[in-house]
Amino acid sequence: MTKNCTRRLITSGSSVLLLAASTLAAAQTAPAASTVTVYGLIDAAMRQANNASASRGTLRSMDDGIFTGSRLGFRGREDLGGGLSAVFTMESGFEPGSGTSLQGTPTADYGQNQANPRFWGREIHIGLRSQTWGLTAGRQYTLAHSIAARFQPLGNPNSTAHSLFSSHHVARQDNVLRVDLRAAGIEFSATHTAGEVPGSSANGSWALGAGYATPTLALGAYVQQMENLAGNEKRKIIGAGGNYKLNSSLQLFGGLMQRDSEVSAQVNKAWTAGLNYELSPAITLSLAHYNDRQSGSAALAGKRQLTWVTANYRFSKRSDVYAVLDENKVGGGYAKPAFMGTKGSQTGIVLGLRHRF
Repeated sequence: MTKNCTRRLITSGSSVLLLAASTLAAAQTAPAASTVTVYGLIDAAMRQANNASASRGTLRSMDDGIFTGSRLGFRGREDLGGGLSAVFTMESGFEPGSGTSLQGTPTADYGQNQANPRFWGREIHIGLRSQTWGLTAGRQYTLAHSIAARFQPLGNPNSTAHSLFSSHHVARQDNVLRVDLRAAGIEFSATHTAGEVPGSSANGSWALGAGYATPTLALGAYVQQMENLAGNEKRKIIGAGGNYKLNSSLQLFGGLMQRDSEVSAQVNKAWTAGLNYELSPAITLSLAHYNDRQSGSAALAGKRQLTWVTANYRFSKRSDVYAVLDENKVGGGYAKPAFMGTKGSQTGIVLGLRHRF
C-alpha cells in the first residue's frame, strides 16, 4: 500500500470518527422528545323526570352526559431529561344538545372567578412532573373532587341530579397551585387557590390529601377549606373512603364526608355506598346510594337521599350506551335542588350514548 493510500485511509477514518462524535454530541444537545395528544368525549343523554316544575310537571330533556361530561382536550408532555417532564392540559366542556360551552361561573365565589361561559372550562393548567413529584398551576379540579371520585362506582357524576359530594366541595377552582408527592407507596397532595382579592384571603382556599392504591384497593382522605368572595364565611370539608375489588367481577365503594362553616350553623354529614358488577365483558351494572343529613338549627334540619342504578353496554372500547334509573328525596330544611320543582321526591329515567376519541 502506498503512502498516499495510507494517508487517505487515515484521513477517512478520522472523518468518520469526527462525524460520529459530532452526531453523538448533537443527539445529546437535541431538543427532547415531546408529544401532544388530542382527545375528546361526546356524551348525550335523554332524561325524563317528574316533579321538574312548581306544579310537579314532567320534563323531557337532552342533557350533557350523566356520569361523564362532553369535552375536547389537548394534553402535552416534553421530556426534559433526568426523569423530568413539562406537561400541560387544556380541556373544553360543551353541551352536545346545543354546542354551548359549559362550566361557566355567573357569580364569583369559593375559588372561582366570574366567567360565563368558559371555553377552557374543565381544565387548563401547566406544570412539571417527575416519577416522585409534580407541580401544576391553573384551573384545576379541587383536591376533594379528585379524591372523592374513589368513593363512587363511576367517579363524581357529571349530572347534579345524580351527584351529591360535588355540591359541597366545588368541582373546579381558578388560580390553583397543586403539589403532588409520592413516597412509600402513598400519594400526598396539597393545593392553594389564590382568591385574587387585594389585602384579603377572600375567594381563596387550601386543601391537603393523601391516597393509597393497589390493583385491588384504593383509599383516600382529604381536608379542604374554602372562603367566599365576601370574606365573611369559610367552609371546611373533610372526607375519606375508597374502593375494593372483591373479585374479577365485583368492586365495592364507600365514603364519608362532613361539611361545616365558620359562621353559618349549617352542618352536613354525608355517606355513600355502591358497587360495580361486570355481568359480562361488555355489560356493567352499577348501583349507588347517597345520604346527606343536614343539621345546625330547627330551620336547617333536613335530608337528601339519592339512589341510582345504571346498566352500561360497550359496543367497543370507544362507544357505549347506558340506561339509568334514579330517585331523589329531599325534605325538611334541606335546600331544594335546582333540578327539582318542589321538595319531596323525583324519579328519572335516562338513555345515553357516548363515544370517546
